[in-house]
Amino acid sequence: MEDRYLEVWGDTVDKRHLLISIILGVGISVPVYLIADWLFGMLADGAVGHSYALLVGLAGCIAAAVVAARLFKPKRIVEVGTEHTGSREAAMDAIEAEIGPLGDPDELPRAALAEVKELGLYDDLKAQHEKNRRTAVETGERA
Repeated sequence: MEDRYLEVWGDTVDKRHLLISIILGVGISVPVYLIADWLFGMLADGAVGHSYALLVGLAGCIAAAVVAARLFKPKRIVEVGTEHTGSREAAMDAIEAEIGPLGDPDELPRAALAEVKELGLYDDLKAQHEKNRRTAVETGERA
């Protein structure tokens, strides 16, 4: 069952639904463009008519996207309001592995500290700093 999904632009999609969506997009936008090009070719100057036909073709693409979105509902499950502190801790560990220790958030300038608190990251940064301090004390390093 896993081989039925693809990753496209950072999202997981069903291969079948993607193929049908592409066919819908081509099947709706190309005929709309060709008809509009023919109509505008009769009514307007050549270059202007082609430009308007392209705009109508883009509207056909949007219409195809709306149809595909209605046909194929998202399959992901989004949990609102749940906290995953382990994932934040893992992210901070990865950041520290790349750039070094983050330091004590209380040493930040007032404006930066206010922003960190507003974003809800203060407690996580403080916990990470305390964890680093405890690790340094246990290993005998300077904190």
